[in-house]
Amino acid sequence: MAGYRFLGNESLSGKTVVARLDLNSNVENSELFPGARIREHAKTLKQLSEKGAKVVALAHQGRKGEEGCISLQQHAEEISEQVEKEVKLLKWDSDYIAAIKEMQNGDIVLMENVRFHDNEEQEFTPEEASKIEWVQKIASAADIFVQDSLSVCHRAQPSVIGFSGLPSFAGPVLERELKALEHYDSAGKPAVFIFGGAKVKDSIKALQAVLENGKADFACAAGLVGELFLKAKGIRLGEKEKVFEEKGLNELLGSAKQILEAHPEKLVLPQDVAVLDEDDERLEIAVEELPSDFLVCDVGMETVSLFRKHVLKAKLVVFNGPLGMFEKYGFEVATRKLLSEISKAKAYSLIGGGDTVDAVEELDFSFKDFSHVSLGGKALMQYISGKELPGLLALSK
Repeated sequence: MAGYRFLGNESLSGKTVVARLDLNSNVENSELFPGARIREHAKTLKQLSEKGAKVVALAHQGRKGEEGCISLQQHAEEISEQVEKEVKLLKWDSDYIAAIKEMQNGDIVLMENVRFHDNEEQEFTPEEASKIEWVQKIASAADIFVQDSLSVCHRAQPSVIGFSGLPSFAGPVLERELKALEHYDSAGKPAVFIFGGAKVKDSIKALQAVLENGKADFACAAGLVGELFLKAKGIRLGEKEKVFEEKGLNELLGSAKQILEAHPEKLVLPQDVAVLDEDDERLEIAVEELPSDFLVCDVGMETVSLFRKHVLKAKLVVFNGPLGMFEKYGFEVATRKLLSEISKAKAYSLIGGGDTVDAVEELDFSFKDFSHVSLGGKALMQYISGKELPGLLALSK
């Protein structure tokens, strides 16, 4: 991991440390449902506090203008419980610099949602980002910058790259991610990638990249990703046709057909699916026999067995995106079964993506069941696609 500095035995007592975290969590009706990201980053905050640092945490929640873009007050309260001390939320319209300068060793403050700033969702160079007023203010009061989140490193945004003028370090969570990516790069062959979930555009790009650059020996596709390939082969998807129309996924059919033509021997597609029948029960059926009025909610056991054969032979398994609607009772079956098989396999297993991490926890697996569970989603996809991540570039300078 040349080029990065880690906290290690770095003396932090009395120093003001700006820590960029990813506390972005599920929100429903403005209520926060904390998950793995808050839990893991709270450990970092506790560690920094115990070393005597004055910790100023930066994080976002949701996208501006959307329902999930809420205040971080609930996040501060949740973190306070986990670190067992008060974590104050500092509003952007307050004299937050004065409050930061009054901090005592071990204190932790959380700045309000950085996406309340109009410029936070724009892309900049590090030099441009460092000149933004609120970044300048915080940097002027700080001694050290700690980047602790891979999942924001694909964005060239002020809170991610604007503090590169300070002595910069990778935090404990990011350090684990970087070590996992080293293993990913050196794990050997065969390499099996499993793409599922609903974030089809990102997954298709990553799938195509790992096939074209030779990293993947086999790419298994499920969820909406797998259904896109089935549709590209001319298979009608029943009620899912409406979903494809609503989400604009039909525009990706051209890319799916190109991948099918270029890599037919490496692409592993669902052979059967699980649908919601008239009695709201799980019914497994071959993809060619899918009724037009049924909703596809999962892949079937024949498909899981097919994926399993490749997993058992692999030296590297990357699993991004659940195989179906795991949150829907009766349709968590395939995701649970394949996660179980991966956990027992000899391969280096890299599990990543927000929904995938949720599935790991909700289906009662432990992070320890796998070689590494990444909190990165799109950033992980971009990394395995071979793209440079602005946040890592800024950190390595």
